[in-house]
Amino acid sequence: MTATPQVIQPIYFEDVAVGTRLPTREHGPLTIVDTVRWAGLQENSQHLHFDRDHVREHNGLRTFIASGAYRQALLMRLITDWIGPRGMLCKLSLRHTYSTFEGDLIRFGGEVVEKSATSDDPWLTCALKGHNQDDREILTGRCTVRLPSRPNAAR
Repeated sequence: MTATPQVIQPIYFEDVAVGTRLPTREHGPLTIVDTVRWAGLQENSQHLHFDRDHVREHNGLRTFIASGAYRQALLMRLITDWIGPRGMLCKLSLRHTYSTFEGDLIRFGGEVVEKSATSDDPWLTCALKGHNQDDREILTGRCTVRLPSRPNAAR
């Protein structure tokens, strides 16, 4: 089955204000296929990301967990899809606060918390959040993005 392509509407600096919410994006449930594919891509052979029995015995966890880099990549996709091909993700800072386990859902979102005063330097700072299906925070962070200005925008 082929997923329907998502149409990205252009977003411009002038269209965004402090308080503007980023779209919410949900992924999951997390499966062993997700974690093994990502581990293979990263050449990451840590048992923590694919071996249920090993993590139960040696790490005291109920099952394997998603890589932090996997979750970060999913969040970065949300950001770059939102800013579009003419926007630029300039800075990203994250803190992983709780693991994502096999079977968990991952939900990301954010909000614009700061905006430059002029379209001559069109940057935004966004607060970012990630939660699981129980609404438990799994990560928090901030990013700085640059957006294009509308043609003929007052500068």
